Amino acid sequence: LRHAEIAAAKYGLKTVDILVELGKRRMVGGQEDMIVDVALDLLNR
Repeated sequence: LRHAEIAAAKYGLKTVDILVELGKRRMVGGQEDMIVDVALDLLNR
């Protein structure tokens, strides 16, 4: 959650949007590096 909150603040997104997308991609704990990738993907939509 902390990593998603940081990415949301950095990229101007909602934390919940990042978390929902991570769930859709079936990400699990320990894949924090993917949070930034998801945030950037959401920005490009």
